[in-house]
Amino acid sequence: MNLANPLWFAIGLLAQLAFAGRFLSQWILSERARRSLLPRHFWQLSLCGAVLLLAYASHQRDPVIASGQLLGLAIYLRNLQLLRRAQHEPAGRFLLPWLLLSSGSIAVGLLSHNEPLSALVTRSESNWIVLGFIGQVLFTGRFVVQLYYSERARTSVNPVQFWYLSLSGRVLLLAYALHTRDAIIILGQSFGLVVYLRNLALIRAHHKVTAADQALVPPSPESTPESTEDSSASAEASALR
Repeated sequence: MNLANPLWFAIGLLAQLAFAGRFLSQWILSERARRSLLPRHFWQLSLCGAVLLLAYASHQRDPVIASGQLLGLAIYLRNLQLLRRAQHEPAGRFLLPWLLLSSGSIAVGLLSHNEPLSALVTRSESNWIVLGFIGQVLFTGRFVVQLYYSERARTSVNPVQFWYLSLSGRVLLLAYALHTRDAIIILGQSFGLVVYLRNLALIRAHHKVTAADQALVPPSPESTPESTEDSSASAEASALR
């Protein structure tokens, strides 16, 4: 951890505060709704945090953390596009802002000091790099899974797999961060386990209530095959939230 540079410490801390804020607000709103939600500002705070943490990871010459933020940035932008429900926007319109934001963050981080990228090889152990990348694949893969279900539903949804991948990936990344002794990454990875577990509990409770409500409602004799098909599609989208 580069404690000698207070500016980069502050940038890394701001990134983690943005990530912590997204889950705190998400947790509060989910508790009120009694089901797991991903509101618009979750993605906005994610975007801010990713830009800052990508610059920080580039400054630290940390490919594990940087790679996760690079992919995450694209997913956050795409989710915001889906939430706008812009029917006439091309699906790939988010790629230009992603390219500008990611390249800008990486450039700022890499140019912040003169340490060559080759220095990473000399100070890192390959086993820990592999472990970190496995954790990053799981941790960032949660958003790939979330985006897959969102693209199917044509809106931003919240599948249960998101939270299972969050838990498993975070544990591995926390171990990696403890090895690298990066206080900023340790702080970020230590927060959130309670939030993940609580969201899983809310999802299970919501599914039980939904199943109980459906069991109490008798089928309508006037229902047509078309209305049954529409209700099934709506139920599928609702179950992903």
